[in-house]
Amino acid sequence: MKNKMGFTLVELLAVISILSILMGLAYMGVSRYLNKARNATYEDFEVSIEDAVNNYLIDHSGDIPNEGEYYKIEVAKLICEGYLDSLEDPANSSKTCNSDSYALIYRGEDTSFNMDVGSGTCLKCSKYKSPFCTNGITPTRTLKAASTCKVR
Repeated sequence: MKNKMGFTLVELLAVISILSILMGLAYMGVSRYLNKARNATYEDFEVSIEDAVNNYLIDHSGDIPNEGEYYKIEVAKLICEGYLDSLEDPANSSKTCNSDSYALIYRGEDTSFNMDVGSGTCLKCSKYKSPFCTNGITPTRTLKAASTCKVR
């Protein structure tokens, strides 16, 4: 009678292959969840920018465009003036989405009480770019942050 101590090579390979399959499935599930969370954060950033623009326009009604014009408001300006917090990139925490992101403000033909003002947000982060960024609109005026304000 032979005293069997330990596992055979085939048994070890079977266990390793089963564990690797389970790890692969777990990785795919976690990465899918992280991508959904990251995209939800980008969408929340866009909503925050739109809210900040609306608040900015309430306080600065002189910056509302004339009929048919588009104004570009840089996110850095909204941050410097306290309308928005810095947008830390969820894909890379050492970067922000502040420097290249902006909002476009448009004024239509209805200049009555509601003023027909609309806006769109272009959010640019390391792994994300809003669909609005490719609209091809050239703004007539750009509202930039003061040169004394430094936003990373």
